[in-house]
Amino acid sequence: MTHTPPEQAGPEPNRRPARSWWGGNADRGDSIRLEAFSDGVLAIAITLLILDVRVEQQPGESLAAALGHAGPEIGAYAASFLQIGIMWANHHALFRIVDRVDQLLLLANLLLLGFVAFLPLPTRLVAQHTSGGDARTAMLLYGATLTGCALAFNLIWRHTVHRGLLADGVDPRFRRDVDSRYLAGLAGYLAATLLAFVQPWLTLAVTALLALLFLLGPSPRTASLTDPYARKRIALRDDYSAQRRWMVCWRRRR
Repeated sequence: MTHTPPEQAGPEPNRRPARSWWGGNADRGDSIRLEAFSDGVLAIAITLLILDVRVEQQPGESLAAALGHAGPEIGAYAASFLQIGIMWANHHALFRIVDRVDQLLLLANLLLLGFVAFLPLPTRLVAQHTSGGDARTAMLLYGATLTGCALAFNLIWRHTVHRGLLADGVDPRFRRDVDSRYLAGLAGYLAATLLAFVQPWLTLAVTALLALLFLLGPSPRTASLTDPYARKRIALRDDYSAQRRWMVCWRRRR
């Protein structure tokens, strides 16, 4: 009975080719730490939004009137909370099917987080400047920031697909859906930004509608992982993440 020499044996199922430690395509393991860091940045950014909402009641003024004066701040807060919340949900859904990360994916994700962390500033400017040329400038900055977020999502997705970092067995129809929806989102946010030259409030309204298109995820289709090995790896990764969170909580209690 003959045995196949180790050097001639076929590759193990689902084993990805080794990557160097240095360079843009250097392997950086699974996405657990990337997701944890991203969750932290998104949580801080979405919390910072409320710090700019102030209800200042003047002597003799009713609370209803004071709330009315704070309307622009409350509206800008609600719009940006919607944007960051849906971005977080889509980021979570997307990285559920990412099997590995490399250096360029980490950097593309940092670009996304940079735009998200910047969003509280244009949100405050939009609330402070509601008319005139300054309102247009504030809305242009707001729309440009959201366009940058859409661009970063496109870079993350296309690099992930191009480098084969997705889990095996993702439905090709899901990939095509995300391709088209992400490109349409980028074009939509860019167009919404330019609407500030027509009417500044149109930028806020259209960007909110664009965010709602992604309310239920990056695609209405399920990723449908057909590879049982990929499904098992994701399940094990989720279990490992839960165990790590439990250990952190346990250590803090001690």
